[in-house]
Amino acid sequence: MDKMAALMEKNLQLLLENVEELTGEELEEETLEEYRAVQGASEAALEDFEARFQIRLPEGFRALYWYKDGSGFLPLIWPQEEYYHGYRLLSLEEIGRVKGYFQHEDREMAEYPDCFDEAALGQLDRRIKPHLFCRRWFPFAEYAGALYLMLDYDPSEAGTVGQVICYIHDPDFIHYVAPSVTCALERTEAVIEGLV
Repeated sequence: MDKMAALMEKNLQLLLENVEELTGEELEEETLEEYRAVQGASEAALEDFEARFQIRLPEGFRALYWYKDGSGFLPLIWPQEEYYHGYRLLSLEEIGRVKGYFQHEDREMAEYPDCFDEAALGQLDRRIKPHLFCRRWFPFAEYAGALYLMLDYDPSEAGTVGQVICYIHDPDFIHYVAPSVTCALERTEAVIEGLV
């Protein structure tokens, strides 16, 4: 079993052991069966995605999607201590669909002065450019359609291409999460242990 598969299986086990404490409800057997039935993306599907959006997916991300093309409705990535929500991984098809209406245009935070004053802009992590929406951000995991983990293909000079950032809705803001998808998955164990 490769590293990404091992991480996903470990995160699944952590979720199963703590699901009621983490989500406040029991896990339905059907949801688990649906996850187990999810296949990995083919190399052709990954290449088609890359060609469509003119990007090269990070190797860790490719390895993750070779193993599972999404996680159904299971929240298997919990990378942020300050947010108590787990995210479900979107399939490549879902990512493409979400890009049709979210992060499909470039809009800077400065365009929304009622929402982002100088103090708010000063809180933005220096690795992230001051966008609220950006065509070069790719949502790949979500919680309740309001929080999205995204691959950042337009970082600031202090950041790195492929870093993971998070869009939070109400109040809207962008947060730095991790240097890679692999790191975000690795943090899940510590975050879950801190929550239960």
